[in-house]
Amino acid sequence: MDRPETSKQAIGDSTDRLAYSYKETAKLLSVSVRTVYNLIEEGKLKKVYITPKTPRITRESLLALLQEREEKVRTQARGLSEVLRRFGL
Repeated sequence: MDRPETSKQAIGDSTDRLAYSYKETAKLLSVSVRTVYNLIEEGKLKKVYITPKTPRITRESLLALLQEREEKVRTQARGLSEVLRRFGL
């Protein structure tokens, strides 16, 4: 049975795509378009303009965001493991 494709794999496999629309970005990240706008405002996603009215999210910024989130989860898991170890659980 095939495993579902993760966002990181979908983005990484799209080597011919350099940028995504806000809607495509939201779908890849499984979030709302409003969340994409918020991530841009927070500086966590980078947008570029293909034409004056066509903003796109760069593939590199998507991959960087996913890697940052992955590292954050790993760090939290290590902290939780340490707490459980200290309490003998």
